Amino acid sequence: MRKAVLVAFAALLLFPAAHLFADDDSAEEKTQEKSQYSKAGESDVPAQKRPRAGSADEIRDLDNTDPDGRKKNADILKFGLEDEVVELLGKMAEKKDVRFVDEAYDLYEESKSSAVKEKIMEFFRTMGDPCLEDYAVMILNDPFDEPTSTVNAAFAYLGEMKTTAAIPAVESLLEGDNEKFYDSAITALGKIGGSDEAMYLAEYFDREELTLPQKQNLVKTLGLLKASETFDKLSEMAQDDDENTFVRMYASEAIGQIGASDSSRREDSLSILSSVFESRDPNLRTYVVKGLSNFTPSDVGDIIIQALKDSHPKVRLEAVDSVKKMGLSSAVPYLVYRAKNDPEYSVKKACWPVIAELNTPEGNEYLVSQITEKKKVGDDTKARVATALLEFNNAGTKEIIALAEEVLKDDHRKPLRYALGKEFAKYGRSEFEEICRLYMGNKDVSTQGTGLDIYAKGRYSSLTPEVQKLADLAGKDKKKSNANAIKAAKILGIDWEAKLAAEEASKKDAQGGAQDSK
Repeated sequence: MRKAVLVAFAALLLFPAAHLFADDDSAEEKTQEKSQYSKAGESDVPAQKRPRAGSADEIRDLDNTDPDGRKKNADILKFGLEDEVVELLGKMAEKKDVRFVDEAYDLYEESKSSAVKEKIMEFFRTMGDPCLEDYAVMILNDPFDEPTSTVNAAFAYLGEMKTTAAIPAVESLLEGDNEKFYDSAITALGKIGGSDEAMYLAEYFDREELTLPQKQNLVKTLGLLKASETFDKLSEMAQDDDENTFVRMYASEAIGQIGASDSSRREDSLSILSSVFESRDPNLRTYVVKGLSNFTPSDVGDIIIQALKDSHPKVRLEAVDSVKKMGLSSAVPYLVYRAKNDPEYSVKKACWPVIAELNTPEGNEYLVSQITEKKKVGDDTKARVATALLEFNNAGTKEIIALAEEVLKDDHRKPLRYALGKEFAKYGRSEFEEICRLYMGNKDVSTQGTGLDIYAKGRYSSLTPEVQKLADLAGKDKKKSNANAIKAAKILGIDWEAKLAAEEASKKDAQGGAQDSK
């Protein structure tokens, strides 16, 4: 018996356990040899920093257009329920409200709510402020006890901030077994990585365990990195008729991005994309146009114009976007034709702002005609065209003001009246002073309120007495809420409640004095 035990013990010493069991070598097969380009590991945490303060002009503009915000927003951030805080942070991000960056930062440190913390990270991502880099990197270094949504928020934030310190942590998560982080990690790496990361991902593409959607996302990311070293691999994918369509689409976009940024790849890229554009698949043609939009008009203008005449609306829409991106003024006649005749309304409305931005005589004449036409153009179209013209401010202001004067007299066209007023309120231009007066003087409560919005942006001195007169009525009529009077008071920075209380106290004192004199 003792001899048998000794023999078995000797066998264990001579042959490691992994070799005694054939089933265990599957783990060895799964082990990937580490890429020479990999930086996977724990990331160094960036130094802590406070948020950037807004400029005096930004703060003044926000106070003018959102007079309620000062106290109300501060109170919600301090005392509000989770849902209220999350909603407010979304609005702050939309307005790029810099007045409460310190409060938001401090709340991130104090809050135990993952929803609130994620929304604060989204807010600072929108603001382009790297003040939460340290927290976001710490999340990626140890993400497994965090909600997936929190980890994804950290990926998105670090990608937008281009925090290269996060690369080791991001690659570590790609090397792990947890697939739920894959898409966010790949996207983040595309925004913060360089040539090494591009080569790492190009090698990563060949892993057998990748799903088709994962491969598609990876190819898309290679385009963001614009690494010339991956061009040959991407070119093969784009031209391979047997490859998945979406992989080909993203590869086509990627080689356009690389070819436009690397002169040594330029001619090959243009040749490949011109060839692939002949595909019968509209999705593939759409992404070829995306790729071509990275080049100059002299290189690809003719193909982009051909795409404006494509039989599929997806391709035409992408061509319109490409004309905008490239500043392709020679395409304006084609845009005008599409805006007049395209069977898809989505294509028509995509053309209007691009025509306005390109600012050509032909384009401006067409857009202004949409404002002045009395019968053939609907009010929805007029509103959208006015939005485009006012944004770029190249033509049509006089005609839009005349249209606003017209609809101020017609209560059947209130939607257009409100839409135009909303656009006037965005810019505060001196030429809006008279139309502001007409809006404020209208009997319709909503129209009058829109006029106050226009005033709040433009601060027209000639209209201040009228706003003051309205503000003096705040709280006076107990039977009416008189919301616009209160709004006027807030715009002028008047504490109407304190003013009203002081007036009532003064009245009582006067009445008391009269009683005493008797």
